[in-house]
Amino acid sequence: MAKLNIFSSLLVNSKNEPGWGGYNWQFLAQGDSWFSTSTIQGRRSNLLENLDFPQAAAVVNCATPGDELTHMVDVRRDPLFNSLLCGPKQQPWNAIFLSGGGNDLIDFVKIAPTDEHGSFVVPHDRALLTSSEWGGGSADADSRYISKDGWANFENHMALQYRAIDALRKQSRDNQNTPIFTHTYDYATARNSGAGPGIGPWLYPSLRSYGIPPEDWDELVDTFMDKLFSIIKGAEQLLTNFHVIDTRGALDRAKDGDTGISGDWQNEIHATANGYVKIGLRFAPRVSEVLSIQPLGDGAGAIPQAVVAAQKPGGGAGATGARP
Repeated sequence: MAKLNIFSSLLVNSKNEPGWGGYNWQFLAQGDSWFSTSTIQGRRSNLLENLDFPQAAAVVNCATPGDELTHMVDVRRDPLFNSLLCGPKQQPWNAIFLSGGGNDLIDFVKIAPTDEHGSFVVPHDRALLTSSEWGGGSADADSRYISKDGWANFENHMALQYRAIDALRKQSRDNQNTPIFTHTYDYATARNSGAGPGIGPWLYPSLRSYGIPPEDWDELVDTFMDKLFSIIKGAEQLLTNFHVIDTRGALDRAKDGDTGISGDWQNEIHATANGYVKIGLRFAPRVSEVLSIQPLGDGAGAIPQAVVAAQKPGGGAGATGARP
């Protein structure tokens, strides 16, 4: 097995651009902190840095910490990703890796019942209900604390974002049917654990501000993660050649009240390096299965240069020989 080699999108077409000829498989990645954040545990602390493939593979990474799916499809917010996928710098990619939806959910949960002017925000425009709007005491977390109308609005919004990603792909001369692989998110624990001064926590403040009893936090967050899974999985039905890898339950959960590293979690919403290893063990094998990536006979991991030179861009399920 060979570690995935990661290159910043800023290196493409620059004087520091690395050579690509020895990579059998070439991917393009877009996403949030699960693809881009490093921690004090060392370099291998996001998902891309913990992917192993049977052949040599490289990825051009456009991910940005805190990015939302909404911004990823905005040409003005991320022109380089769009250029590499369907614009002037496009080439045939073997696959597109996508990490998105988590920050969209977090921002939705953060919406307070009143805005900055003190005006009431209707339930249609927020994820959580106020105590006066809660369901009965016997209701589960979904029907007790989550706005039904607000969640329906969020589902529609997210479906539009996935359709926008598909529209970008269809604009490409080279990648109209390039497979997209995306992961889901695992069961976080709402707790006062950020990534540094002014960075998080993310869920904890909202649950506190809405007065939700702490004993119900785990169930509520699990419900959010399951509902987000349903949205992401639903995109598999909306789009062609779109593959969802269920990563729920891969991590050991953080303990309630812990403020530092706990279980497989670095902080409230980011995994430890070991946690990303566990997620990678679900992600990479699924990619290899769909793309039929098999170990090379010589076990060297890199395709012989004579073979690379003979291959044509877009010429089959294996390496394209194209340069990112």
